[in-house]
Amino acid sequence: MKNKDLQEYIQTQIVSASKRLRGMANDAQDKPFFKRSVFFELRRYMLDFLAKGGEPRIIVMPGLRGTGKTTLLAQLFLSLDGNVGKFYLSADETIKRFGIGLWDIFENYEELVGKRLEEIDAPLILFLDEIHYDEKWAFFLKSMYDKSKKVMIFCTGSAALLLREQVGADIARRVFFVDVNPVGFSEYLLFKYGKPPADEVMRAVEGAILRSQSAQDAFEKLQKESAGIKKYWLDIDLLEISRYVKFGTFPFALKMDNEGMAASFIAQIINKIIYSDIPQFYKFETETLNRIDKILYLISETLGVSVTKLSQTMEMKPDTLRLILKSLESSGLVSRVAPFGAHFRQVKKPSKYLFATPAFRFSYLAARESADVFENYQGSLFEDLAGMYLNGILPQFGDCSLTYDVSEGGADFIITLGKRRIVMEIGAGKKGYRQAIATAQKIKPEYSIIVSNDELEYSKERNAVKIPLKYFLLMR
Repeated sequence: MKNKDLQEYIQTQIVSASKRLRGMANDAQDKPFFKRSVFFELRRYMLDFLAKGGEPRIIVMPGLRGTGKTTLLAQLFLSLDGNVGKFYLSADETIKRFGIGLWDIFENYEELVGKRLEEIDAPLILFLDEIHYDEKWAFFLKSMYDKSKKVMIFCTGSAALLLREQVGADIARRVFFVDVNPVGFSEYLLFKYGKPPADEVMRAVEGAILRSQSAQDAFEKLQKESAGIKKYWLDIDLLEISRYVKFGTFPFALKMDNEGMAASFIAQIINKIIYSDIPQFYKFETETLNRIDKILYLISETLGVSVTKLSQTMEMKPDTLRLILKSLESSGLVSRVAPFGAHFRQVKKPSKYLFATPAFRFSYLAARESADVFENYQGSLFEDLAGMYLNGILPQFGDCSLTYDVSEGGADFIITLGKRRIVMEIGAGKKGYRQAIATAQKIKPEYSIIVSNDELEYSKERNAVKIPLKYFLLMR
């Protein structure tokens, strides 16, 4: 359907794209933002396509709001020289403005440039932001893939789980997902202070924690890296850990010295997830949406969530509450950690709901307590952080799961990687072996990991390793 106003709008987007995106990729002094490690992965795919064609040609970049997806698109767009065909579009902005879908937009794009996409003879790279605002986005991508081998598409979308759920088997063969996760501690230091990440040490730490054969194997690998780890931490103020946990998992907060302003931005992200993202996929009434913030407020006080008790507190039907919790999980705002065991046993036990980043929990806690929030809730905040790390890393293992021991005094996490199991206990202060060993005696894992402020230590008797928090933070 031809639309003159839309074509004029598209023309403006083409002409002004570089200037507009430079504003997204640079700070107020026009200095480019640091590029996240995922940028270099995405740029490699882009350059390979321009040089040789081939796959992947459709890359979906799901991720939590505020993790820098739009900035990544801007950086990728600006990294191409002027001779490469490229087009940036905010699907969110355009769909809301004209009330049409991606198909109509690109029919008018073709009309404007005077050529159908299947007729182009030179590579064209499309950068589409927030595609989930078109309910038929997955079918659109499939059709674009089939239309022309000269077209490559980078697109972003919030609600990572929902985006994956909407991709059917046929479309999944054409779409390549690259997650944009919250900022890891090494990236935090790179962005804030220009400190280069210790990539080899980071890979070694991750391998020792998740890929070892036994506690002794993990200990020996970490002991081998201890000099490099100490060298990395030599010029780092330990207060950076608390600053990172409070706000540093979001790129936009890294240059903010005002904690109140950072908290305000994070509250805005939560608000947009509740009122913009969730309604895209769950048709809750406004009254129900208005109660989600209170549910999150209550979740921030605890980890284990009993649906029965919470539904009574909220005076809400259990089925409605379950659907709300599912929507929060699908949107990426929280992650559910199920109790370890067979499915029928899991249903009867409370799940743990971790926030996708500790910054979310801290924003709720700080809103009701003015002092000592970090100190009083370190345990919950560091469980959020560990869940954030593990949820970002574990998918590379394929067959994996993250559960917890629901019994009194049980371990925080049980990591299952194929047939291997690792018990993990997280603590911000000193930590004993008791909880990890209580769980290990029941499930017989490969080994147990205790993350704490203790020194690196190996217990042959317990088949367990104590790992300093400073080591764990270098996994990403």
